Amino acid sequence: MEAAYRCLSDSHREPVTMSTILHTAGVSSRAFYRHFRSKDDLFLALLQEGADEIAARVDRVAAAEIGSPADQLATWIGEIFDLMVDPRRRMQMAVIDSEEVRSAAGYRDMRERSHASRERSLADILRRGRATGAFPLADPDHDAVAISALVSRILSSVAPEDMQAVKQAESRLLDFALRAVGAVARE
Repeated sequence: MEAAYRCLSDSHREPVTMSTILHTAGVSSRAFYRHFRSKDDLFLALLQEGADEIAARVDRVAAAEIGSPADQLATWIGEIFDLMVDPRRRMQMAVIDSEEVRSAAGYRDMRERSHASRERSLADILRRGRATGAFPLADPDHDAVAISALVSRILSSVAPEDMQAVKQAESRLLDFALRAVGAVARE
């Protein structure tokens, strides 16, 4: 999988061949097929690995229940933005979102499942906020999808090396999300 990340993150004009990935990994096709059925399977495994990591990070935020629901929402959003500024994670996310990986059979379904797993913890935070009155306008399941989509949109439009822009985007997103659920923006 590391070899696939390396090959896909390098500049290339043509699709990366399996032989290139196998050569980079230093494994035979027989060894590859013991673990994966196809190149698409490998690409879906890359997506699953990334999705599992993100879900685990945000699930920990929701499970910890530290601070107010607004604090938890801020921490949830912060976890996602932290991934953006980590060069290795950013490279992995770029590979996962590359044209080649997106063309893998089953990509769309797995991507939907990965979004749903990420949104589950956000919906839990929003539910707690609604129950305590901190988020009186929250519609947890729908708002989690909307906030998560907005996070993805913003992450794709902000230069990750511009930390000031990243922090400003994170702050604006949090303020928007808090207003959307009926909370007062944090100072």
